Amino acid sequence: MNKQNFTRINEVLYHEVLDNGLNVFLLPKEGFHKSYVTFSTKLGSIMTKIKDENKNIIDLPLGIAHFLEHKLFEQDGEDVSSLFSQNQASVNAFTQNNRTTYLFSCTDNLTKNIDLLINFVQNPFFTKEGIEKEKGIISSEIKMYEDDPNTVAYMSLIRNMFKNHPIRYDILGTIDTISKIDKSILERTHKTYYNPKNMVLFITGNFEVNEIIQHIKENQKDVKFNCTSLPYDDISIEDLTVAKKSEEVYLEVNVPNFLLGVKQGPTDYSKEDIIKKELCFSILLDLVLGKSTNNYKELLSNELVNDSFGLDITLEKSYGFFLVGSETYKPKELENRLKDILLNLDKEFFKEEDFLRIKKQIVGGFIHALNSIEYIANQFTKYYYLGASLFDILEVADSITLQDIEETKNAFKNEESYSTFTVYPKKNDE
Repeated sequence: MNKQNFTRINEVLYHEVLDNGLNVFLLPKEGFHKSYVTFSTKLGSIMTKIKDENKNIIDLPLGIAHFLEHKLFEQDGEDVSSLFSQNQASVNAFTQNNRTTYLFSCTDNLTKNIDLLINFVQNPFFTKEGIEKEKGIISSEIKMYEDDPNTVAYMSLIRNMFKNHPIRYDILGTIDTISKIDKSILERTHKTYYNPKNMVLFITGNFEVNEIIQHIKENQKDVKFNCTSLPYDDISIEDLTVAKKSEEVYLEVNVPNFLLGVKQGPTDYSKEDIIKKELCFSILLDLVLGKSTNNYKELLSNELVNDSFGLDITLEKSYGFFLVGSETYKPKELENRLKDILLNLDKEFFKEEDFLRIKKQIVGGFIHALNSIEYIANQFTKYYYLGASLFDILEVADSITLQDIEETKNAFKNEESYSTFTVYPKKNDE
């Protein structure tokens, strides 16, 4: 078993690859009463294909990753959640664009709950009746989100930024695409993407390392996924030109909701680059639009934004984007002002002391977050699938200079990568 010491943050990480290919990471936390476990597969909404034994590419129905997550919780007519409750544990799961994660937290019965988690994820129970029932449940969920202004704005803006990339598709799929899901394709997708070689188990909390790893080995000693299909995520990279520059809709809202997106390029996959780019964007955006900046105070004083104002950066292997938005009665004015700020970042002058202050805040926030085992487990898995390590953040942050922030400004200088989406209140005659 490989052991890594991170002396600066007083953490020790253990890693072992089991005989069947499953990656297991253990992060003991002495003094903690709770344990937190995640079991993740690299199957998200953007993985839409499988390569079969003859190297043919098979299209998967959109929304199958989320559908599969739901179905695994039903085991021979029994909801797995009740079994965890009997072991004093709380279980959940989520599907994202690039992964699906199953998780639980508990204060007792850690090994029992680990067995329960691994077993229900690796051993699906699909029936035709159960699949048809699930289609109805998820169809209702899709309709609900179609009426949610925030979801409409977010997904519409993503579709307007990207022309062909599968990030355009909703995680839930559509009513039409999930109607095509059957027992056969669910089983094939599960065998392909839930193969132990494609998964990572992360455990943190108060436990004895050797006891836990031996228990997991015993659980997995006979688990082999005999599958001839392979995951296929060879996604073409798009240029930075958006598919559509602007769009507006009228929905049941009281205040217009404005969202601006700036399409970004793919992220290099060296472990330093992904973390460094994220940190550089975070520092830059805090310097430009953070709550303490003159730009933000101006937006607020001119009533262009309210306390719903927010911004976010997403960087992945094959895509990236920046989002900023707010409820506003002056969406056009807000659009013009935000574009003016972002397209003219080269005119912004940053003081060294402001840069160092924000970098220090980010580092301090990260160290504080390490007190949360939920944060550690979920963020560790995110960076693992990006080829990086959560625990490299401090070292990478130390290396960032003000010149790196100046170079990050270039990501916003191309107006062809900008797109906007506005939700207006419905008119009285509509």
